[in-house]
Amino acid sequence: MQGTRRRGRACPVPFVSVILAAAVWLAAAGFGSEEEHETPPTRSVRDGVYTEAQAARGKTVYLEQCVECHKEDLRGDQQMTPSLVGIAFTFRWKDKKLYDYFVGMRNTMPQSEPGSLSEETYADLVAYLLSEMGYAAGKDELSTDPEVLSEIVIESSATM
Repeated sequence: MQGTRRRGRACPVPFVSVILAAAVWLAAAGFGSEEEHETPPTRSVRDGVYTEAQAARGKTVYLEQCVECHKEDLRGDQQMTPSLVGIAFTFRWKDKKLYDYFVGMRNTMPQSEPGSLSEETYADLVAYLLSEMGYAAGKDELSTDPEVLSEIVIESSATM
């Protein structure tokens, strides 16, 4: 086929080798893989991840720091202040890590001074909220360790 002309220049062989090597490296590194590279949660909030004493401390803090906006029933005003329990909680946090909930609370509350409470106080508040949603207490206090909190998944409560 002498009359056929190719447009452009021929691709040099070294360039093709580089592209193939890059593709093999990306595949081996998992680039584009739908698998997550982090460890999936191994525990659930249903496993008793806080103590009754911790929840009691959390209630005290809630009544001092949170009740004005989120109300005594933890349901907020349904306009500016969100509910912390029930379907609103489940819709927002189901299948997420407890660490994400903990950090979200710590980084945004109290609204007047986010992050102003101790890590242990935020853990106490989380324990109180879990107790109010019907999750059972356990024998160990809820940790503030990010790795431990990341191993706990939020599932629907028994009351939902």
